[in-house]
Amino acid sequence: MSDDVPVMKQRIAFVRTKDNTNIAYAESGDGPALVRAGTWLTHLHHDWESPVWMHWLRFMSSRHKLVRYDPRGCGLSHSNVGTIGFEDWVDDLEAVVDHLELERFALFGMSQGAAVAAEYAIRHPARVSQLTLYAPLVTGWGGRAGANAKQWQSIEQLVAMGWGESSNAFAAMFAHLFLPDASVEQREWYAELQRKSASKEVATRFMTVLAELRMFQRLKLIQVPTLVMQIAREQVIDPKGVPGVASEIPGSTFVSIDSRNHILLSDEPGWQQFMEAFTRYVPGRETAKAPQLNGLSKREHEILTHIAQGLTNQQIGDRLCISEKTVRNRITHIFEKLGVSSRAQAIVFAKEAGL
Repeated sequence: MSDDVPVMKQRIAFVRTKDNTNIAYAESGDGPALVRAGTWLTHLHHDWESPVWMHWLRFMSSRHKLVRYDPRGCGLSHSNVGTIGFEDWVDDLEAVVDHLELERFALFGMSQGAAVAAEYAIRHPARVSQLTLYAPLVTGWGGRAGANAKQWQSIEQLVAMGWGESSNAFAAMFAHLFLPDASVEQREWYAELQRKSASKEVATRFMTVLAELRMFQRLKLIQVPTLVMQIAREQVIDPKGVPGVASEIPGSTFVSIDSRNHILLSDEPGWQQFMEAFTRYVPGRETAKAPQLNGLSKREHEILTHIAQGLTNQQIGDRLCISEKTVRNRITHIFEKLGVSSRAQAIVFAKEAGL
């Protein structure tokens, strides 16, 4: 097992919506509740062990009781559904949080999930303690001009033709769009997610709803503390439109993250920027206390400082003139002394300790 993989488990269960659709949800971690609004391309089992999503889920679970779910038609949720629309997506979220009796919680919405999260926050402001909109999609591409809209109009047609086919051409194109800087393994996993998460029929229906999405005018109704995050060089959501989303929400905070990847990868500087911003603006459980740093040796303290700066094991070894294997062994000892089990937890720990 890698020293970046924490020992953490998730619990999966099911709830029925008011239209009797079976929705799968998962709970993991401990601390103040954090709910991730559903997006397409999710599978609770597949995501948990993936090289694309694993660090996201472990990081959030290290500070929160993380609740996430597969929206109707996706993953472990009911696949043969009668209706799929924006109101249905909001109903899926409401069904999960009502079933769990979450009176107040932080809400995280990414891409399409940002529109769902924003609408829920508008309807239930007393229940949302903090709202995060990451690379938000609030206006669809249907009937619009512009390069990004035309790109998605073309992709919508390609989904109807190539989704889930045995040929890897479409899957590879889609993975490259979302993860241009990913490794071959990460892109292959993301391509496989297409086949595991949704059928061609469901994917096509999702695209139809997304094309007609019109949430921008409602953003001014949000009354909860909101963090809006832009991915500065991505191609999935037009980065130029994200500052406008932030300016429309009263009192929101805007953070720009320098990356080309719509889904931030664990070994890129953008992921460190995300963790730092999320830790600063979304209150969570303290994962460690600074006095424990007293148990580290001088060399271990140096290594932890470099981890907090986002350096890889190889880069740390080069800086300290030691082998990568020695760095890995030292990191194992550091994790044991600090009582953490992932690089993400160690970074949060180090930053809270002032490194």
